[in-house]
Amino acid sequence: MDTLAFWLPLILLFVSALLGTALKRKSRDHCLKKFEKCKVILPVQAFDWQKGNLQVFAQGLELYYESPKDSPAGKLNSYILHPSEVDKIPYFLRPAPDEDTQDGYRWRKELERIRRPSFLDKMKRSVLNFYNMLRDAFGQASQAILGAINKDSTISKVKNSDKQINELKSGLTNLVPNAWEPVLEKYRGHRIVVERKTSQGMVKESGILEDYSSKYLLIREVKIQDTELLDFLKNDSTRGNKKHDFIYNRSLSMIRHTVHT
Repeated sequence: MDTLAFWLPLILLFVSALLGTALKRKSRDHCLKKFEKCKVILPVQAFDWQKGNLQVFAQGLELYYESPKDSPAGKLNSYILHPSEVDKIPYFLRPAPDEDTQDGYRWRKELERIRRPSFLDKMKRSVLNFYNMLRDAFGQASQAILGAINKDSTISKVKNSDKQINELKSGLTNLVPNAWEPVLEKYRGHRIVVERKTSQGMVKESGILEDYSSKYLLIREVKIQDTELLDFLKNDSTRGNKKHDFIYNRSLSMIRHTVHT
């Protein structure tokens, strides 16, 4: 009996460490995941835009160039962004595919579905919103249970046990795709105006709100007003008058207005 009392808490701690690691691997932002494997453009510094196919990780991003870039260090295949750098990126831009292609047709159908969701889509969203409304209660309950486990004398003696338990607590609450926000939820599928700060002052750009997370706003069919970005697109192979989808960083942008249609 004493042997079981000794080993059981250690087994629970080991399982919690594995579960915490698994949850952390799955905790990618769901807005960013919608741009995964897509061609994107993002500003990494002033007047410095990077282009490539996006790969999203739980701890950072990688942008794969369409073709290797020459540099003194050799041919570069990708551009890696670490978490501290990702948090400073004001937006991710995804050019819409050409309208006369299969991808363009799917893009238009997807946008139409966002603007006029089916009954099944509404039901799925309602279930998710209901779960998000209970998120705090779920998080508090899981933390209380894990806190009680952590008070066990055997676990408390294990080095870094508090860290493992706290990681599991965080993973359980962060696994939910997004927190429910009534104001934003009301205008999903509607045209809104995003306000963000640029080097030339405040810019307001309109688009259709598809989704949101605690960190990002996913906006479709954005009407670009940023003159620096427009100049870059004109000089680049990407047409400046083409339709674009954006993911805005919420720490640097906010929804300011709704648009009458």
